[in-house]
Amino acid sequence: MQVNDLEKTIRQILKEELSTVSHNNASESVSQPEGLGNGIFTTVDDAVAAAKQAQEIYEDKPLAFRKKVVKAIKDGFGPHIEEIAKATKEETGMGTVEAKVAKLKNALYNTPGVEMLEPEVETGDGGMTMYEYTPFGVIGGVGPSTNPGETVINNSIMMLSAGNALFFGAHPGAKKITRWMIEHLNKFVYDATGLKNLVVSLDKPSIESVQEMMHHPDIAMLAVTGGPAVVHQALISGKKAIGAGAGNPPAMVDKTANIDLAAHDIVTSCAFDNNILCTAEKEVVVESAVKDELVKKMQEDGAFLITDPKLVDKLADMTIGKNGAPDRKFVGKDATFILDEAGISYTGNPSVVIFDAPKDHPLVTTEMLMPLLPIVTCPDFSSVLKTAVEVEGGNHHTASIHSENLPHINKAAHRMNTSIFVANGPTFAATGVGDNGYYTGAAALTIATPTGEGTTTTKTFTRRRRFTSPEGFSLRSWEE
Repeated sequence: MQVNDLEKTIRQILKEELSTVSHNNASESVSQPEGLGNGIFTTVDDAVAAAKQAQEIYEDKPLAFRKKVVKAIKDGFGPHIEEIAKATKEETGMGTVEAKVAKLKNALYNTPGVEMLEPEVETGDGGMTMYEYTPFGVIGGVGPSTNPGETVINNSIMMLSAGNALFFGAHPGAKKITRWMIEHLNKFVYDATGLKNLVVSLDKPSIESVQEMMHHPDIAMLAVTGGPAVVHQALISGKKAIGAGAGNPPAMVDKTANIDLAAHDIVTSCAFDNNILCTAEKEVVVESAVKDELVKKMQEDGAFLITDPKLVDKLADMTIGKNGAPDRKFVGKDATFILDEAGISYTGNPSVVIFDAPKDHPLVTTEMLMPLLPIVTCPDFSSVLKTAVEVEGGNHHTASIHSENLPHINKAAHRMNTSIFVANGPTFAATGVGDNGYYTGAAALTIATPTGEGTTTTKTFTRRRRFTSPEGFSLRSWEE
């Protein structure tokens, strides 16, 4: 071949390559399914088929393409944060708009992405071994009503960064905002890349459709946030499952603690979004020497103290259903709403209701998801730690301690064996949300405690694959 011919050939190849990346570098010749538009379908089969087709296109794209997808999600949702928070509050009736704004910003801007996928390489006289993180395929996700928009954002960024597509099963109690999120996410991604259906869902979500999805042959992996029943369904599906289950986080306070700080952190964190976070403080276990001071400081920070045991039992009877679960009427509701419904008079605008309770009281042992905070008193630190382990219930989810005694902190962290452990701070800090909107670490919304992955990242939704080349690739030495 002549030089001129070679040059023409190269130019033609480059022209063809450039033409394939028109429409923002992603236009595909394959016709992608429409369904009802923007990722919404009427059947599980159609939704999964569309996601599978999109994922097969997507996994062949370079990492730069994935970064473009994530950027489209962040840029697209950024101007709508307050709108999403208000719509979520309106539909679910839970939490506060202010807290939801903080959680949405955390999910959008603080979720780890493609940067997590740096390869690992080992070289030596025996050649080279490399580990890379590659997609599973189509992941089946199930979201909660407590954090619907945040979970769509958080899961989508992690899973799409890993090269997967996502079928998202909406909670019936948050189906409107979940659909809005998925429709808009698809629009943002399509406008930026020309690719459709990376995240799909159904127009009419149901328990039956989630069960069908879990057993669908083209769903490669499951990521489920919810109660024990839905997590159990995922675990017996025969697929790899990431289970984000229940928690009942105790806040321990020993006699060395900075009581002012402990009281502020516990009340603020318990009240955050009216306690619907599974990581939020659900009970306080305190050493008797500082109990009275702690209660006084908590009242100064906005907690309302109930001293009559009969009123405490009345709260339990009212807020816990016959099935032993929290009554949804009170989940995520304001402390004042709960007090009003119980006919308990109060002054001011309390954010949390506190009261003494034994360790076996149902308001201690039940994950209430509302701003009711029982206080269990123990004679010494050993008893505090033993009691905290008991009331956490073996969920291995979240616990915290307020102490200036380093051995106490170390022993408690070891003994609690939780996915999240916080010392001298509000537990929401460990989810990536910080006081006054500052962020402290990667966003953590899908916390896989039953299956052990803990706070999930992009890597959680990848296969770790090993590539070995025995013949070389070591720059340190060479032998013919």
